[in-house]
This record gives sequence, structure tokens and C-alpha cells, in this order.
Amino acid sequence: MLNRLFGNYLIEKKILIQDQLNDFLPVPKDLKAEIETIAVITKALTAEDAISILSQIDKSKQRFGDVAVESDYLSDDKLDYLLTYQSNDFMKFSQILFDNNIISLDQIVPLLNEFQIQSEFSDSQMNSLIHDDLEQCVSIFVPLKSPQLKDLIITTVQTLRKIVDRDVYLEKAYAARSFQLDSYASQMIVGDMRINVYFTGAGNSLLGIANHFTGDTYSEICSDALDNVSEFINCINGQFATNLSYENISVDMNSPEYSLEGVLLSNQKLFIIPVNANGYNFKVVLEVYSD
Repeated sequence: MLNRLFGNYLIEKKILIQDQLNDFLPVPKDLKAEIETIAVITKALTAEDAISILSQIDKSKQRFGDVAVESDYLSDDKLDYLLTYQSNDFMKFSQILFDNNIISLDQIVPLLNEFQIQSEFSDSQMNSLIHDDLEQCVSIFVPLKSPQLKDLIITTVQTLRKIVDRDVYLEKAYAARSFQLDSYASQMIVGDMRINVYFTGAGNSLLGIANHFTGDTYSEICSDALDNVSEFINCINGQFATNLSYENISVDMNSPEYSLEGVLLSNQKLFIIPVNANGYNFKVVLEVYSD
């Protein structure tokens, strides 16, 4: 999530433009972040120390990590720890920013600090975002008390990442007693739990899913596009039902539904989660029924 969130911040700061961010993401799977990048972001080294080491070595012949250890900037154990982050998505995204001269090594920590303050993230929340701890990341934006509802959101994000957009991100969720849907797709979970799961968005927002779930491409939201979204919800709910079965909680799903016409929901337990994927903004709405 942090790649898009921090990328959006850099766009606001006019350091990056949207086309560049779109080109940089998703980060290549085979890319590895440099040790100096990881060391500075994790604050194992200051930017000044990292830059000083870089100025003294020939990177074609010497490895930054080895020189940092030989010069007593890092211990062997610390270097081994930093190496585990070479495939971390945010470290790789930062590396791309450095390699393309968008920002420099001495700018990353001040910018991250400014971003953290503006976003009102705690140190532990920033740590979760950098490490991409999905459970904790979801808790930042969707602080649900129910472990089952939390698992449903985690499953939703996991499925979005796997099928739709690796860099999907959430905004702060909120509760309501009524909510006006736009065009939507939905599916009711029934059994030991009763939850109606809606995906809804104004205009063509749900194309962010419809055009990435199958090989179909739609120029605007239509019944067929919404049918794709409803099948996507079915995939999420099916995995959620499987997860619940391990807790001896039995649920099934009704047939998915969709409509081009929005309806007004009215329920004591409505949870609205704003989602951003593939440049589209839409909402996941959980309508929870009490026994």
C-alpha cells in the first residue's frame, strides 16, 4: 500500500507526476534494492554515512555492504538483516526513485517523516506499512473489532492484490447506519454469519475491477461489467468461507447480484471501506446482520 500512498504524496509535492508513478508501479519482481537504500530507510545508517561510503568505493569492484562492515559502519549480523529487505516492495520502489533521479538518498527520510506527519501515522503504523504487514496495514485503515470481519477485509485486499492491482490501497473506513449505493455488485454470506458484501462506485469506478478480473475490456459500466465484479466478490467470499471453516464457522453464499441503479441501504451495522485500485476509487460496503 505504501508505494501508492507515498507516491501520491510525492505527486502532491510536485516531485513526481502521475504518469511516472504509473510507469514505476508495480515494481519489477526481479529487482533488488541496494543495501545503502535499505540501510538509510531503516535508519541503520544516516544518509551522510551512506553517501560517504559510496564516495569512497568503486561499485563495479566493491560491494557497499562489505565496505560498510569493514569500516565498522555495520556489523555482519546487521548486514545480514538488511539483506532480507532487498525484495521488499517499498525498498524497491525507493530504489527506482533514486535510480531515476526523482529524489536522492539524503531526501528519503525527511520526505518519509513529512509524509508520516501529514498522514497522522504512528511510528508503529509506518513500520507496518514499510514492512507490508498486511494484517496491521488493514488495521490502520479498517479498525474493526470483529476478527472475522477483519479477516474478510484482509481476504479482500489479498484477492485484489493477486488479481487486480498489486498496489491497491485503502483509505480510512467508517461506520454508518445508512448509505446510498451507486451502481453495484453484491453477494450475501449466510449461515453462522450474515453479511452482504457490496462493491459500489460512482460513474465507471468499478471498471477498476471489471477490466482486470477477466480478459474483457469495457469502456463504461454495464451489466456485463457488473457481472464480472459480482464474480470477483464470489471469489473473495469463497476464500473467506474456507478460512471460517477452520474455525468451525459454517457459511454459504447466495447467488451474486448487481444493478446499474443504486439503492439506499439502512442498517445498524454498515461499514464503508474506500478502496483505490488501477486508478479508480470505489467502496466496499459490509452490511452486517445481527442475530
